[in-house]
Amino acid sequence: MKKMITLLGDSYHPHDLLANYFQGISKHFPQELKMTDRTIEQLTKALHEQPDLFLLSKENRLAPETNDAFWLNETYDQLITEYVASGGSLIAYHSGLSSYPIHSAFSEMLRGRFLHHPKPTEVTYREPNGKSYKIWDEHYFTEVAIGETEVLMHSYSHYGESIAAWRHLYGKGKVFCMTPAHFSEGLQHEGNQKVLFDGISWCLEST
Repeated sequence: MKKMITLLGDSYHPHDLLANYFQGISKHFPQELKMTDRTIEQLTKALHEQPDLFLLSKENRLAPETNDAFWLNETYDQLITEYVASGGSLIAYHSGLSSYPIHSAFSEMLRGRFLHHPKPTEVTYREPNGKSYKIWDEHYFTEVAIGETEVLMHSYSHYGESIAAWRHLYGKGKVFCMTPAHFSEGLQHEGNQKVLFDGISWCLEST
C-alpha cells in the first residue's frame, strides 16, 4: 500500500470539496493508495514520516483580501524541498502553484508558477500525443522553466495559450504540476482525471 498526504483548500477553493475529490481519486486508483488529509500544523510530523506522495492544492495566501499572511515560511520551505530531495514525491495541483515566493526553494523546485487567470471560459487541454479535452475552467497562465522540466500538456482558450502540466526529478524525488481544474465539473471530467492518474502513477513509480 502506498501512502499519500494532502494539504488542501484556501479562500477560493473549498477544503471539503477537494478532500472528497481526492479521496475518491485515491479509492479508484489502480493500486492501493491511502490518503490522509493534514493541516499546516500537522505537516512537519506528516512529512517526517516519509509518505510516498504529498499532494498540495492550497495557495500560499491565508488572507487574500489583505495579502499580508502566508503559510509557507522558511521552515516549511526547507521541510518540503528536503522531503522531495530525499526521495519523496510532490504534486502541486491548481492553487498549489499560486502565490508562492519566486525565490523560495519551493518555487525553484517546482520550476513553474501561476501568473494569473482571466474570467472562466472554455479551455482546451492538449497533450503532445494529440489527446485533448475541453472543460469550463479558469485558464491558468503559467511561467515554466521549459528547459528544466518535461512539458506534458498545454492549454488553449480565446485568451491565449499556456503550459498546463509538467514533471521532473528533483534530487532523489519527483515533482508533478498540473493547473486544471477549478470547478467540480472539470475535476470530474474523464480527461482531467486521466492526466492526474498518470501523474500519480509516475510519482509512485520506483526510480
